[in-house]
Amino acid sequence: MVDTLFLDDWDALTRERDTRFATTLDRIFAYHPFYKDLLTRAKLRRRDIKGVADLARLPVTTRQDYLANPHAFILTWPDAALSDESSVWDVMYTSGPDGVTAPFASTSYDFMNILALNRNMLRLRGAREDDRILNLFPLTRHPHGAFARTMNAAAAFNLPVTAAMPGTPNARQPDIGNGLDTVLDIVQRSRPTILWGVPSYIRELVARADEKSIKLPWVRLVFASLDGFSEGMRADLIAGLRRLGAEDPQVSVSYGATEMQGSMVECVKGAGFHNPAPDQFCFEVVDPDTHKPLEDGEEGLLLLTHLDRRGTVMLRYASGDVGKLVRERCPHCGALTERIIGAPRHHDGVLKVDGRLIDPQALSDLLLGRDEVADFQAIVEYEERPGGVGIGKGRGKLPARDRLRIRVAPSGAVLTGLSQMLAERVEAVFKVKPVIEITSAQDPMLAGRGWRVSPLMDLRRHKRR
Repeated sequence: MVDTLFLDDWDALTRERDTRFATTLDRIFAYHPFYKDLLTRAKLRRRDIKGVADLARLPVTTRQDYLANPHAFILTWPDAALSDESSVWDVMYTSGPDGVTAPFASTSYDFMNILALNRNMLRLRGAREDDRILNLFPLTRHPHGAFARTMNAAAAFNLPVTAAMPGTPNARQPDIGNGLDTVLDIVQRSRPTILWGVPSYIRELVARADEKSIKLPWVRLVFASLDGFSEGMRADLIAGLRRLGAEDPQVSVSYGATEMQGSMVECVKGAGFHNPAPDQFCFEVVDPDTHKPLEDGEEGLLLLTHLDRRGTVMLRYASGDVGKLVRERCPHCGALTERIIGAPRHHDGVLKVDGRLIDPQALSDLLLGRDEVADFQAIVEYEERPGGVGIGKGRGKLPARDRLRIRVAPSGAVLTGLSQMLAERVEAVFKVKPVIEITSAQDPMLAGRGWRVSPLMDLRRHKRR
């Protein structure tokens, strides 16, 4: 078995990629509903695409293409075929605008690759044979990779894992779902060395342990997702764990996607987000407008190509994020693979609210950099006003007005004047006065959101006239 993370040079990696991609391309040209049509219209034949060097000849696929007809991205195997390539193992869901969900199917063939991918993620993040994982992801209405793939990663690395099952109990199964104090009991019983979950919830868990004088000396790693994460949160988590007796805790941040069924991960802080399976995925950066390839280190639209998949398959897929990519051996861990340098951000994620621009990452840094805030979700919407909201035609309607509403989950007890203080800070920076709503980390809008949900959602469905 070739260890594609640590090959001798980029040429060797390209040869391995081309071998796997060739078989995937054969399947795409024969059985893929979306790309059979797209490639025909582009007048591209199988012999025109020989390997990853020819990817630039293919059109870019957008997230909107996928959400419009996700089933068209699943290979349609002939009825007689029933093998590991065609048997569906599981289906996860990705989230789109306004809560739209789309299925992402993996076959038995894909699931073996998913195990290898997640094993490499743990290798890069410094997992050891004596580690114990605590899965702190909640169950959600639609299955997504966070909860399930954490369990799969532990299996792939042969590590014990405990599912803490945080969140509101299910109405039909009231014993499924645990409150914060119950989760703390599970922590003490399982003695995990790795906490893996939503960073805001882990932060809340650490704060609660501190309140109850519960020590967690075994914890050495925290695995956190990038969305909604700030460097202030990293420092806060490390400081909190040290107070709880952890000797040298580290926080490893990941850039995850349903379309990967895993994440690009750090080996150490500042090393960039590594593609953990270069034999399965190829990443590019292109100009957001022209889609022309950019040089390493230039910021552009990130594209993902599946090199070795059989269920849902995508070529030059743009999720909508922009970032900077390098293709060189990591100076810290020695892995030879693509790395995203710096934090990717949502393309066109900056929203105009009452004439002012608000950057989701800047809003995250402002709110999550404070000890009082565990998590938040910001919503831009039209404010209801007497006589209508000013959308469309008709007399008696006042002009529409934007409203920035921010649901905030506080860390610990709610401080007096917290809403006013946060509103004033947001207004001082962005010149927009928000409505602050105090909620909890178990709020479905916070606990149930997927990796692809921006911390700043635009719910204005109609254009002003």
